[in-house]
Amino acid sequence: MTNADNTVTTATPRVIYESRPLTPDDITEDTERRAEVYGRADAEGVAVVDGFGARIAVERGHLELHDGVGADRRVRRYPKVDPPRRLVVGIGTVGTLSFDAVRWCSQVGTSLVVLGIAGAILAAGPPGRDDARLLRAQALALYGPAGLAVTRYLISEKLRGQARVLRTRLGEADAASTLVDLLGAIEASDSIDGVRQLEAAGANVYFAALERRTEVIFARKDLPRVPGHWSRFNGRRSSVNPGSPRSATDPAGAVLNYAYKLAEIEAGLAACRIGLNPAIGILHADVAGRPSFACDLMEAVRPVVDAHVLDVLAGPLRKREFTEDARGVVRCLAPITHRLAEAMPSYAVVLGPVVEHVASLLATSSPYDVNVPTVLSGAKHKAAARKRVDAERNQERPQPAPRGPNPGGMTPRGRRRPKPSESPPLPLRACRGCGGRLPVDPGRDRPRINWCADCLRDRRDELGSSLPDAARVAAEQFAELTGVLPAHTPEAQASRSVANAAQRAAQAAYLPTDDGEADAAWFRSTVQPKLALMTLPAIAKATGASTSAASKWRAGRAAPHPRHWSALAELVEVEIPT
Repeated sequence: MTNADNTVTTATPRVIYESRPLTPDDITEDTERRAEVYGRADAEGVAVVDGFGARIAVERGHLELHDGVGADRRVRRYPKVDPPRRLVVGIGTVGTLSFDAVRWCSQVGTSLVVLGIAGAILAAGPPGRDDARLLRAQALALYGPAGLAVTRYLISEKLRGQARVLRTRLGEADAASTLVDLLGAIEASDSIDGVRQLEAAGANVYFAALERRTEVIFARKDLPRVPGHWSRFNGRRSSVNPGSPRSATDPAGAVLNYAYKLAEIEAGLAACRIGLNPAIGILHADVAGRPSFACDLMEAVRPVVDAHVLDVLAGPLRKREFTEDARGVVRCLAPITHRLAEAMPSYAVVLGPVVEHVASLLATSSPYDVNVPTVLSGAKHKAAARKRVDAERNQERPQPAPRGPNPGGMTPRGRRRPKPSESPPLPLRACRGCGGRLPVDPGRDRPRINWCADCLRDRRDELGSSLPDAARVAAEQFAELTGVLPAHTPEAQASRSVANAAQRAAQAAYLPTDDGEADAAWFRSTVQPKLALMTLPAIAKATGASTSAASKWRAGRAAPHPRHWSALAELVEVEIPT
């Protein structure tokens, strides 16, 4: 800006809105989140690429995956003999993907999935079948009995699975009975529209029960910063997009939508492999840009996805795994998006028989003799192998003498890839207090504990004041029903007698070698304080004592027998003085 004396001055910008500065806790949480996301290896054969500056290329015959954010970066290499089953590129990932990498994935059978805001924008997996007879039958199924048969099968499988979830996971026996009663009406329905109406009635009952029973568990540290409606499931509806389940406004809906999208992608890949078109739907109407037939196939496996999501919501979840935009729409962030993507192979296992059966129903309506392969489940190959083995056993013909360096006559086998499980993998448990990472013992895939060492002290103090009153109330209720206290029943007295006799025998057999007074002082000053960091099951396992005795030792209300000192010292990693 120029003044009257031709001098130039700089205008001060007017501050319209000043955002809240980031707190040290926000910066620490984001740093920990990135370290957790990009500091672990792939699981269940699924490789997820996320972040900025991502690069997917082929180097010296290996598939190289470069991803990360800032200083937290990782590089993974896969040979052709051990490729990942799925390669998932996360939403908002910025980077490059080479043609060689796409060709490499297609040759080894790795399904490549690129997620966008509106869903999967690229899926280049194993080459599918081209069978015009099956495609024509699929296109005409909407106007014939084959479409009704497919619709009845898919919705019946869905209602059976939903009834199982209601009965076994939520304790809703009445709602489950209502869904079972709808199965008979679906079999008697003579139109696809009638099946749609029955499915809508079942969905109202099912999601109403989910809305009543589902509880979203967040870490205690995040509860003051979490909106009130985030701790419950608000149903399959959106506050900002009425009439549609999209644009979820709570974490439960966001996780469910993300998992449904992954299952839809798996259904589309399975349809292509079997020789069907993912877009030509029967139950879902034709919409431009939507894989309607993949949505049809996904109906049968929705209960599997729902059960997995219920396990994920049991948490604890962390606020840093979700973000909320200006409209209130909630989106999932890593690492929970990576954990959900790792469930894709298990969805494919459940989808295999469903897609093959649907293809068989469509093939029966074709005037041609259409042979539907079982490339998804391998049922025909397994049946043929079983038939061949049974025939060889029944013939009992003498086997020729083995020749060559293999005297057993066995065909050498290479290393087999582990088959994916039908049970989707669960995210690693976080601390229910602070949401931090929990240690995993060697030889295990999940932590044994639910609280970290720091939060465990506060949790024990919290429970310590309430446990005596709760135990007294429970004992009084038991005495009112049985006329005797729980500790005075004949079974309890017999068990206590056997345990006391074993304890006295072990104490009599123990031969002390050192001065007892010195050892007791050493134990109280060195070992006793460190027992507070140990769990009761760990103390009981190390000594063979009960958890009740371990609780008294840890609290200092009783001293363990000297024969337990060496085991407790080893547990807390303290050297015994000579």
